[in-house]
Amino acid sequence: MENKSKINGKIILVTILAIPFVFFVAMVLSAEISWFSEKPPLQFNGDMDNQFKAKTQQGTSFFADRSTSRKPVEGTIPIEGTSYKLKMSEVSSADSLYENTLVKNDFVLARGKNKYTTFCVPCHGTDGKGQGLVVKKGFAPPPSLVVQKATDYSDGRIFHIISAGQGVMPKYADKLSEIDRWAVIHYIRTMQEKSGLKPNSNTQLTLSTSSKGE
Repeated sequence: MENKSKINGKIILVTILAIPFVFFVAMVLSAEISWFSEKPPLQFNGDMDNQFKAKTQQGTSFFADRSTSRKPVEGTIPIEGTSYKLKMSEVSSADSLYENTLVKNDFVLARGKNKYTTFCVPCHGTDGKGQGLVVKKGFAPPPSLVVQKATDYSDGRIFHIISAGQGVMPKYADKLSEIDRWAVIHYIRTMQEKSGLKPNSNTQLTLSTSSKGE
């Protein structure tokens, strides 16, 4: 009788220990717990995995306009930036107001290439022909930078387009400093030259980067 009780006790113990193991195997086989599953794992403590936060390129109910990306407060500028006084439609005024007075050298071209790669390549492409990655994803292609029309634009006009935007292209005056914008223009001119085009550049060899009329 005593031996029978011991056997029953062992059976109960084994059963108790086996239940979690069987449950785990069942969950793995049902893909609820698996390193191959695309479903999220079971969580007993979510910690900070799921947060009520604004995510890039997604809407949010936190703001009234449901936009995650917030516009800068009117009248504010970056700490190292300056305000751009012309509107997008005032492109004709840029020809007489602005000229590229940044010295063209290897450092400036490297800086211009760096900023062009960061801000311009997604749309304009590495060769400036307007076939960037977003275009390949279905976005409307921007004008080519290595055609005679773009080459004939003055540096001031290109500076205005970069600063104030054009069409669906946003402004970059709040993202690129004046020096970086002029450096990008130098780099664009270099791409045009490599394409066999003759730029209509009004660059002056001086260290000054100030704009006329300011």
